[in-house]
Amino acid sequence: MCGISFIFDPVNKSFANCPIDLMVSSLNHRGPDAQSSATRDHVALGHTRLSIVDIKGGNQPMVSLDGRFSIVYNGEIYNYHQLKNELEKDGVKFSSDSDTEVVLQSYIRYGEACLTKFRGMFSFAVHDNETGQLFVARDRLGIKPLYYVWDGNVLVGASEMKAIFASGLVEANFNIHSIANYFKYQFSVAPYTPFVNVFELEPGYSMTIRPGGSPQLKQYWDLEFPREYEHEDHDESYWEQRFVEELDDSIVSHMIGEVPIGAYLSGGIDSATTTYLLNKHYDTEVQSFTIRFTNVANDESEISRSIARHIHVPNTELIVDDDRPGGYLNIYEQAIYHLEQPQRVAVDIPHFMLSELVRHNDYKVVYTGDGADEIFGGYDCYRQDMIRVWGNEKASMEEREEYYLTQFRDNFADQHMQMLLRLHEPATQEATIKKYGCYPAWYDTWHILDEVGERLLSQSVKDQLSTNTQMDELIERMKPKLEERHPLNQSLYIETKTRLPGWILWKSDRLSMAHSVEVRVPFMDHELVEFAAHVPPWFKLNGMDEKYLLRKVMMPYFPEHPQSFKKRAFYTPIKEWFFTEEKVDSLNKYLSKNALEEVGIFDVNEVQKMLHEITTLPAPRVNNDYYSLMKLEWGLMIVLTVQILHFLFVKKQAPCFKVA
Repeated sequence: MCGISFIFDPVNKSFANCPIDLMVSSLNHRGPDAQSSATRDHVALGHTRLSIVDIKGGNQPMVSLDGRFSIVYNGEIYNYHQLKNELEKDGVKFSSDSDTEVVLQSYIRYGEACLTKFRGMFSFAVHDNETGQLFVARDRLGIKPLYYVWDGNVLVGASEMKAIFASGLVEANFNIHSIANYFKYQFSVAPYTPFVNVFELEPGYSMTIRPGGSPQLKQYWDLEFPREYEHEDHDESYWEQRFVEELDDSIVSHMIGEVPIGAYLSGGIDSATTTYLLNKHYDTEVQSFTIRFTNVANDESEISRSIARHIHVPNTELIVDDDRPGGYLNIYEQAIYHLEQPQRVAVDIPHFMLSELVRHNDYKVVYTGDGADEIFGGYDCYRQDMIRVWGNEKASMEEREEYYLTQFRDNFADQHMQMLLRLHEPATQEATIKKYGCYPAWYDTWHILDEVGERLLSQSVKDQLSTNTQMDELIERMKPKLEERHPLNQSLYIETKTRLPGWILWKSDRLSMAHSVEVRVPFMDHELVEFAAHVPPWFKLNGMDEKYLLRKVMMPYFPEHPQSFKKRAFYTPIKEWFFTEEKVDSLNKYLSKNALEEVGIFDVNEVQKMLHEITTLPAPRVNNDYYSLMKLEWGLMIVLTVQILHFLFVKKQAPCFKVA
């Protein structure tokens, strides 16, 4: 696992005062084992290496034996041994045992068609010194990041945006539409990022640029769900057997490399599954790592310990204490530096700390259960959408209201139920379906902070939002893939284009690589994802039983679980960590009147009012209290993290601007 960077000038062959080494230095955390760069005609390539495969060889930038092609690459190709054997049979000579050289030789042999042969996670850039062409690609699901800026003259790209800013060729300025979107979606809408003119190369895409030309984007892969009439007619036992085979194959395929592999273990079925299967197939003892909260409302460590004992794996715990000396602001600042995007929750803090613990225990690689919820419909929103579907059977809105408020009042706050009733009015549903091509399962959640965002955003920002077409553009690209698909599969497809790459995999990569730890995500193996797409919807969400097939297949291997492995959201304290009367003053660097006015995105008076509300709010006792607190927390966290990002990147106070 590594960090890559590149600068491509389609007009000038040589560079004066090339800043590629500044970009490389800013990514040292992604690859502390080696850093290097090279300049060729029209291009500069940079690389930082976390050595895992072919530790003695495999340094980059790597050049082909004839000197024509060079590559910088980040990732793991899990089938690289097989591909290498095929290439050797065709007469290709290798000078190393690295997957980097397999990627390079595959590109030389097959051109852009090589992408269809790779099984793994990757982003890379290959330069052809004969034609001058630069070819850039990213893996199918967006496990590994890649960002770029094209100003019409020069193309600058890297694994993280900080490297682009460190080059000095690009200034960091907020994309106001993207920032506002965090109040609704919790992620940037691809290909946009929080920063003006900085784009992500979308998952499943490649980019080509030649001298005298401009970047050309091409999609080489997309997830295909069967149409309603195309579902395979097999019984449950068939799908169970196929799933076991596909899951085992994914777990085993990911076990490459010359370093030990550990595992993240929570109290959920996803990480329990990856830990159990890794331990089953791996030839050495698997060390697991768990987060333990001293706040019992958030803690699942007793369940994690029980699972670890049951499947016979050692377990190391990270203790996260609400009363940590010095608080959590400093850690959050570091996490936001690596994340490079606003956040509404504080789950990044323990994840950031956990990867540090892993590295201190001399592990470079860990398995996680990330992605299972996204391919099998594991979130509450999928079950919540069944409320809407069942409500549609009621004869009138009055009957729907009675049904909602009598059947689900114990599960949801009254405010939330009233919001659902508004959104589920027949005319409103019809408009939503017309806009999106379906009713996205996440749609209701996207509206939780509507009133909060309206309060917090400054008038000058709100005046600009009428031209925000980011989601509209993405919707138009998604719609053809939604036609005639089952409603659950429609929402799962939208998930793969939005929240999965834009938040789940984004933070998974950044918070681990911040400490030079490679996270492997077997549930994101594209062959397993394609299989899951074809599993009939009722074996994913069976009534109100989420991840039905996964839970049925794997639960027999684990101890009795208090919630029968029902999905429980991973959540951390927010008010207790940041917004108590004792701690809120520590945020003045970012939330003072002067700091807010300098950034100019938020209404200063409303932020101050909301800070007063949250610090004086009595301890919650009922659903409505918790819901009101949650909205205050989420809104203020977005404000805080935007302010931190401004300080780090717009004001150039981040470590990436201080590299030698």
